[in-house]
Amino acid sequence: MQTEPNTRVAILIATYNGARFIEPQIRSLKENSTPFTLHWLDDHSTDNTCEAVRAAALLSDIELHEWHQPDRQGVPGTFFQLLECVDADIYLFCDQDDIWQPGKIDATVANLLPDLASPVLCFSDPLMFYNDEPTVFHRLSVVMDIRAPAALQASRALMSTPVAGQTVGITRPLRQLYLKHKDVARAHAFMHSWWLYLIALASGTVRMLSDVPTTLYRRHTSNQTAAYYPRSRRGIDHIIRMWRQQNPLRLGMSRQAEGFILASPTMPPFTRKKGRKSKMSWKKRSSNLSLTPPHPTPILC
Repeated sequence: MQTEPNTRVAILIATYNGARFIEPQIRSLKENSTPFTLHWLDDHSTDNTCEAVRAAALLSDIELHEWHQPDRQGVPGTFFQLLECVDADIYLFCDQDDIWQPGKIDATVANLLPDLASPVLCFSDPLMFYNDEPTVFHRLSVVMDIRAPAALQASRALMSTPVAGQTVGITRPLRQLYLKHKDVARAHAFMHSWWLYLIALASGTVRMLSDVPTTLYRRHTSNQTAAYYPRSRRGIDHIIRMWRQQNPLRLGMSRQAEGFILASPTMPPFTRKKGRKSKMSWKKRSSNLSLTPPHPTPILC
């Protein structure tokens, strides 16, 4: 895909002890025609992740820019750090253990290119697979019972998100809105993709892409959210597991909602270009929000 000559596309990847999965992920990025730079931040891995990233990028002839930090930050801190450091026009978030289908970068960039001057977030519906069954794929929206357009309703935004972080693409104006409230985000955000989704709903545009190349979403025991995707969803063990997850999920969502309330007074309501119908501002929609759902949906990281 040919972008505008000066359009800078940044792929943001954060790693931590991901040496066994990182090579196929980086190799898959090359299956696109869009020029991009891979911006990488390692969160003080203790295995050979750093050597594996450099070798994979070199072997695939991918432009790699390394970023460093003095202390571990975890997620979402590492992705926020990258977003603050990298100057680009379009940003895509990349996890260390997935695989991107050919053309995923091309499709995301093509969707965002017409709106480079507006705060926009787009995402797709990933295909999940378990590490020991690499040829059996499950549409994540089916696994999580996510149904568009109901899942995109603003009234659900503080209690669940349909957005899987490794499918997200955003424009520079949305990144600028994040920077305006970065201290609040770092103190309150549950996940980087969820926070950006809230900002885009409030002051920009969110688009769910269908029939496009997406992420092959690897599930394994070391995943950040491994406990949220058990193969069995029946029996007393599942009930106990879900019960234990409720409290940290509620606390995380409540903290994020508090942060969004702190940031929202200075978030500009989004208005479309002249001649197009204006989008309702967040302030009008916020009265319909429920902060404490009976069964919160886990964030996808």
